Amino acid sequence: MSAPAAPPPAPPEDAPHHPPAPVPVTPTHSDLLRVFAGVAMVGIGGGLPAHMRRAALGRAWMTELDFAETYTLAQLTPGPNAVNLAAMIGARLRGWTGALWAVVGVLTPGLIAMLAVTVVTLGLPGGLPAPLQSALRGAACAALAVMLTAALPVLRVVGGLRGGWVLALVTFAGIGLLRLDLLPVLAVVVGAGLILHRPRPEPERP
Repeated sequence: MSAPAAPPPAPPEDAPHHPPAPVPVTPTHSDLLRVFAGVAMVGIGGGLPAHMRRAALGRAWMTELDFAETYTLAQLTPGPNAVNLAAMIGARLRGWTGALWAVVGVLTPGLIAMLAVTVVTLGLPGGLPAPLQSALRGAACAALAVMLTAALPVLRVVGGLRGGWVLALVTFAGIGLLRLDLLPVLAVVVGAGLILHRPRPEPERP
């Protein structure tokens, strides 16, 4: 009869303690519909991505890296960025049905509001009143700040990538300064990114 195996040695007291990684939470379809409808009602002035990030991270649906990847893909996909982002978050969490419910949630409040505003303003001569127009112009400044908060996680990811800032600056120079077409610039930058981050063979272990 063999002797019982000795218990593993206890780790030293000064060993670093790593907290367990948080377990991702999978939302239900009703959760996606309710949360994205709420996001749409508070996402005024183009701030939907920032509110989506806060909702997804606050409920432990996604990590910062997950959101940054999804946000980047939504920016590169044709169509409204906010709708693309809602669909991709929903698909990542619950498949195609999750994408459907997320898109329905993010579109419904705006659709109802626009129909109501259209009905009201059709009877006004000259369009919106001057005080309301001035208020909307002031809200545009706040909307810019909200949009920038959604880009912060992407900037953090860019800072940790090989050649990330160089590719970002090249893209900005080509599109923002030189006014080049979007698709050729993206083709060059994406190709360079694929080359820089191509899979590398693992070294053979002796």
